[in-house]
This record gives sequence, C-alpha cells and structure tokens, in this order.
Amino acid sequence: MKLENIFLLLITTLFLSFSVRAENPNNWITYYDDASVLIEYQYQNCEYDRFDEEKIILKITNKVNKDILLSFKEELWYDEKCINCNLENENEFFKSINLLANEVKSGTCERNDRLTIFSKFTEKLIDMPGVNKIVELTKFELKKINISYE
Repeated sequence: MKLENIFLLLITTLFLSFSVRAENPNNWITYYDDASVLIEYQYQNCEYDRFDEEKIILKITNKVNKDILLSFKEELWYDEKCINCNLENENEFFKSINLLANEVKSGTCERNDRLTIFSKFTEKLIDMPGVNKIVELTKFELKKINISYE
C-alpha cells in the first residue's frame, strides 16, 4: 500500500473517532462504579449565542433504594497543567449532588450546570476577539468521592 493511502486512511480514522467522541449521545464512559453509585461522562458540543464550547457532561446513577448525598472534588488539567491540585481553599472545586432512591441525574449544556466540566471553546481563535489562545482540558479526576445516606 502506498504511503499516501496509509496517510489518508489514518486521517480518516482519526477524524471519525473525534466525531464519535463529540457527537454520540449514547457514548457514555464509565468513570466510577461501586455498589451504590455509577458515574459516567461524555463529551458534548454546546452551542451558545457567543463562543460555543465542548463540555464534559456527567451522569450519576443512584443504584440503591435510599436517598444519597454524593460529594467529590474536581481536579482539572488544562494544556497538561493542573489548575487546582494544590490550592489552599479547595471548596470551590467540591461538588455535592443529592440523589433520590434509584435516581439518575445528567448534566446539560445550561450555563453553570454542576454536572458539567468545561473542556474547550470550539470557535476558531480568529472568531474570538480578545482571546490569544484556546486552552483545552487534557485530564480531569474526581477525587475524595464520598457517599452518605440520607
């Protein structure tokens, strides 16, 4: 096979894998799973009046017949650098979610949704006046996951 054909096949495969990652609404990836809770996520493109974004949407499933309070701390890496790993005041990055027995909650593209994580702007840099560089989420972790029964 010629080098050009191999290159074309590689580019096509890469393009399709990114398209599936961002566009498939049923492409949930398991992040955490135990007897009480399932935490999944997916990438989603969110369109706004100004500056469209890619976000990570979290879906949390309460697997028990009791109400629970789930709490965790987000650690976020943008362009390979953790922005909140060693903060003195971690409270800003702690989230608490109440779930009724057997309830499922999912994030949405709504602004300030507690079940989303900003990934990157999807606009072209030239279309974003005042922005010099588009940073991208390269890693996230949910730390100190705690489940308490209500």
